[in-house]
Amino acid sequence: MVKTNTQILVDIGRGLSMAVGLPTIASWKTAGRPKKVRKGTFGFNSQTNNLEYWDGTVWFAAPLSKNYA
Repeated sequence: MVKTNTQILVDIGRGLSMAVGLPTIASWKTAGRPKKVRKGTFGFNSQTNNLEYWDGTVWFAAPLSKNYA
């Protein structure tokens, strides 16, 4: 793990790392999803506890788990 002034980089293996801390993403409830959304938009749905992605037609949901093991 490497700490910089704005973020923490966590080594996830195979020469890859993930930034933790910044940037932040948008959040909404289901009824409050963006109305004029562009393909590739993603955010967190606080009502369903899912990370959501707009593919240009439908919202895809990736459930988040509290089990960080």
